[in-house]
Amino acid sequence: MKITFVLLHYKNHLDTIECINSILKLAFSKSIVIVDNASKDGSIDIVKDNFKKSNNLFFIENENNLGFAEGNNIGYKFAREKLNSDYIIVGNNDLIFDQTNFIQQIDKTYQANEVELIGPDIESLQDHGHQNPMTGTSRKLLKINVELMRYRFLLLLSKCHLYDALKRRKNSVSSLPRELQKNAQRNVVLHGSIIIFTPKYVQNESKAFRPGTFLYMEEDILYLYAQSKRYTTLYEPTLHVYHKEDSSTNKAFGNNKKKREFVFKNMIKSIKVYRRYLMEYNKSKTSDQQN
Repeated sequence: MKITFVLLHYKNHLDTIECINSILKLAFSKSIVIVDNASKDGSIDIVKDNFKKSNNLFFIENENNLGFAEGNNIGYKFAREKLNSDYIIVGNNDLIFDQTNFIQQIDKTYQANEVELIGPDIESLQDHGHQNPMTGTSRKLLKINVELMRYRFLLLLSKCHLYDALKRRKNSVSSLPRELQKNAQRNVVLHGSIIIFTPKYVQNESKAFRPGTFLYMEEDILYLYAQSKRYTTLYEPTLHVYHKEDSSTNKAFGNNKKKREFVFKNMIKSIKVYRRYLMEYNKSKTSDQQN
């Protein structure tokens, strides 16, 4: 059984080092692939120097920032094709793995369920909320089109310096009620900060995430793709990690206006990709019902 962790690094070397150290403490043999998404600030060299005596660490340095999906896909491809990994665990660099038997528990879960995608209990270190499973984005095309128009309008307000005067409370991505999070659940949207790609997925898929986005909604798009392929997603609460949240994004932006316009622009891009997959998913459902 070959286990590989894929971490996407961007500028924040302290989080990456802490994350790697927590993985190295896990029982069982594993490899770690660190993908530097064109940080170009010397931070990846600090990480390399910190682990120069460690084995089974592999570093990939992208010439350009490819975003979340494609950046992770680079690491996933290396783990799949070069390391011949059975399980590929794609996670943010701001995770902390606290469960010593995390890897053994993954294999135990897979052997009992044989699903394609697994998501653990993700506990936020900001508010100790639990982020898995997600309620997911609406699958009604009209609502998606309205949301697309909303982000376009918010971007326009920000560019015209009117956003602060008219801003509304930020909508947060919601998760299911805590009572439901205590139980394993199938065919739910898994939070993108860590997704476990099992042998059933790795054997069939050359990419972890669907291309086309830079940041945001990758987990919603992956869920639609999984449903269209009849893959099963599983939330498994016996697996647990801690998540710091948004450290790389916060590191990249020095002011609120720049950060929010980054968010608005990439939400517009991601919603368009999600809409395309939603339309394809709806067509496949209609075809299945007719057959």
